[in-house]
Amino acid sequence: MADPSFVVYPMSVRAAGGKAIQISLKDYTHDLDAMADAITSRTKMVFVANPNNPTGTYNKQQEFDRLMTRLPDGVLMVVDEAYCEYVTDPEYADSFKHFRQGKDILILRTFSKIYGLAGLRIGYGIAGEEIIAQMNKLRPPFNTNSVAQNAALWALKDEEHIKSTRGLNEQGKRYLYKELDSLGVEYVPTEANFIYIPLKQDSNILYNKLLRQGIIVRPMGPEEIRVTIGLPEENRKFIEALKKIRSEE
Repeated sequence: MADPSFVVYPMSVRAAGGKAIQISLKDYTHDLDAMADAITSRTKMVFVANPNNPTGTYNKQQEFDRLMTRLPDGVLMVVDEAYCEYVTDPEYADSFKHFRQGKDILILRTFSKIYGLAGLRIGYGIAGEEIIAQMNKLRPPFNTNSVAQNAALWALKDEEHIKSTRGLNEQGKRYLYKELDSLGVEYVPTEANFIYIPLKQDSNILYNKLLRQGIIVRPMGPEEIRVTIGLPEENRKFIEALKKIRSEE
């Protein structure tokens, strides 16, 4: 798995008694070649978040195909595509291609992001029958409820909502890019609904200063924060708060 990536991956591996091998990002993006190099005879799974959380970066088709070619038999590729509906680049890797070819791959999707159903805790996985059968041995009964399942089915039909949300996210992204550029604040271009900002200061200090103005961001390291792309008024409020902090420094 990459580092940094979704914090639950290493936690889950260690909880299961495994060893988490974390490979540093390259240009804030999964280094899939380095991850392939790190695979050994003891490797059981490979986690790839595409787009990645917290950086919002993504892997393209050619590099993902190269990783799948190097994946030994019996090693499960887990592709977390929680933010895939926000991606606009046509070169974004198509994981379904490898599923259709019968590869050992598990594709994870969620209704918590672009569909807006986070409170219902509903998502889905796509994999071959043998992989699903193994997962069902461990899956607790009643792990989803009928309300969440029904909402998910209706959400899949609501294409207008997806289109509208994606458009709103792109609008907010362009606004934040423009304002951050004007402030001279470095950021990582994103294909998700958040922006990763490497700071040149203590992230907790900035977090607390923003919090006092009613803005909550996510510290992601000693000098990094992640900012969600919100509604237009929320984006403006964040920029105004950031400008105020900069003027007081």
